Formats: sequence, C-alpha cells, structure tokens
Amino acid sequence: MAGALNQTDIDRLVAEASGGESVIYRPDGSRFQQGAGIQAKPFDFRTPIHLAEAELRRLRTLHAGFISTISARFSSLLRADMSLKLVRLLTMPYGKFAESMKSPTHISLFKIDQLPGIGILEINPRLAISMTNRMLGGRGVTAEEERYLTEIEIALLEEIVDIIVQEWCRLWKEDRALSGRQVGHESNPRFLQACSQDTVILALTIEALAGDSVEQIQIGVPYNMLEPIVKKLHAQRSREMTNAADAKPQQWRTSYNQISVPVIADWTVPGVNVSDILALRIGDLIEMPKATLNSTRVRIANAPRFTAQAGTENGHVAIQITSEIQPAQKP
Repeated sequence: MAGALNQTDIDRLVAEASGGESVIYRPDGSRFQQGAGIQAKPFDFRTPIHLAEAELRRLRTLHAGFISTISARFSSLLRADMSLKLVRLLTMPYGKFAESMKSPTHISLFKIDQLPGIGILEINPRLAISMTNRMLGGRGVTAEEERYLTEIEIALLEEIVDIIVQEWCRLWKEDRALSGRQVGHESNPRFLQACSQDTVILALTIEALAGDSVEQIQIGVPYNMLEPIVKKLHAQRSREMTNAADAKPQQWRTSYNQISVPVIADWTVPGVNVSDILALRIGDLIEMPKATLNSTRVRIANAPRFTAQAGTENGHVAIQITSEIQPAQKP
C-alpha cells in the first residue's frame, strides 16, 4: 500500500516519542533542530491569568510585610522565636489548591465582611500541635506523626487563626477598613465546599520553622474576593506612574542652543477712533504717553514674557528687561 509506514519508520517514530527530547514544530510545520535550546512548557488554557506580573510583585511585597508581622505576634504569643518565610504567591485553580493540602490537616474558613467569597487557611497538623503545646506551657515539641486535632487544640488554634485573619485585613487599611471572622473548620480538604473546582485562587504558601521541623501554612483567597482590592491597587499604580512621569525633571540638550526663536519688543497703542485709523497715511505721527518706553512688552515666540524699558546704548536702540510676565492660569 502506497504511503504506508514500514517497520523501520514505526521504530524510528517510537524512539523519537520515547526519547528524552520532545519534538517541537514551527507554525509552518517544520521542526526545530535538536539542541536549539527551545523548551516546550505546558499551559492550561482553562486557567486564565487574572493578575499581571507587576500586580503579583506588588502583592508579594505586601504579603512579605504581613508575614513579618504575624511572625512577631506568634513569637510574643508562644513566648518562643518562630521564623516564617514566604515560599510562593501565585494563582491556581481551586482544585489544584485543594490537592496540595494534606489529610488529615486543619483547615479554617474565614469571611471578610466587606468582600465576597470565603477564604481558606490551612495549618499543617504537626505545626498546629506544636503551637497549641506552646500555648499550654509545653516545649512545643513536634508530634512524630500527623493526626487529627482534638477539640481543645482546635479551640486554642482559633486564636492563631484570628491573628492571621486580622493581620491580613490590615494589609489593605489604606484602601478600606476590613474586618474578618472565622466561619468554620474542617480536617479533610475533600469535604470542602468553599467554591467550584475551576475557581481561580490566589494561593500564599508560608514556611514556618517550629522547633526542629519545617512545616507550612497555606492561605487561599478566591480571585472574586480579591478583585475589588486588585482594581484599587492597579488604579493606585497608574496614578503613581503618571505622577512619576510628571515629576521627571526637564533636561536641557545642547542641540537646543542653535534653535532660532523670534524675539519682539512692542508697545500697547492707546485707543484710536476707526475714522482716524482710516485717515492714517505714511509719515503721520501717533502721540503716545511718556511712560510707554518704560512699559515695553517683550514677546518670545509671540508669547508675552517680559516687561522692559526702551532706550539707546552705543548708538543702538536697546531694551532693558525689568520684570517677568507670569503666564495666565488656565481655567
């Protein structure tokens, strides 16, 4: 059969498919040469990117300060040094965020009264047990195995969650006053019904050094909950960029030195009747007040800029600038 693949062609295609390098094609169907340094990265078109890189940088800066604040408050509450570090801040589908949470774990749901949606806060159970142990006067030794928290531990942990929610609300104090509250808790992410699987989440991962172990705290905020704040941040950034552009000092360039600019010195003539103007002939004289020479107007590029006194010097007609004319303010 014409055009059919023989065994050699099949073996070659299988070898290419199973090889370490993937084959990348140009739009016209031709292949990129191996070793061209081009890599293909997967992209899920079902997950739209709602935040630009500049907005993410701004949010990372804000949350770095937020982490520093809660670290200090935790150290004061637990009477022990607790180091927190921002690991990542990015957007992802809620389904992927839920998969990143362990089971068992401790999940707190919180609501910001002034914003739509429900936020998710996950604290690793080993970290939660260590923190509640310190709150009860213990040494904060991390549990060897992850387990479900007791009712007492969950009640104690509510104070930790309140601190996190309160400080997260204070992040946006320049925009508006926010107040948050806990609305529930869960131990298994499979049972969460906070939002749909494809909802875009702003996920913050914090690394906590508690005792001799390193555990994680995760905060997930639906984009529709954060959208009003992001819009304000974007508007503020636009204003800052506009003000920075306006505040940029003007610089003189040497090429300007050779530009010819017309300079005119003239006077304001007193009012004359139309009949007198029509009767003017070459050689006629118009009488002007003596003070006219002292109020000579100097125009640069046809714009009045200076007041001067007219006279003579070394046999030439000259003017001496006496004051500056301020430009009229625009209504």
